[in-house]
Amino acid sequence: MEPTTEPEPRMTREQLVHRILEINPSATREYLDRFREPNLAHYLERLVNAQQPRGPQSAWQRRAETPAIVGEAAPE
Repeated sequence: MEPTTEPEPRMTREQLVHRILEINPSATREYLDRFREPNLAHYLERLVNAQQPRGPQSAWQRRAETPAIVGEAAPE
């Protein structure tokens, strides 16, 4: 039997929140409720990647829509 190449089904918002709370118990449901579903999915992806062993084989790539440097202009 050949392995399937179909992507995993999308998680519901409730599933995303539940999984995030399993990995990061310091987060609260009220706090996570402030974020949109795509942001929760991105955060969960980061949490899962952070659980992997570190080393040359581990890599994380910043998404294009996420700025590398964020700053504020000083008040005048």
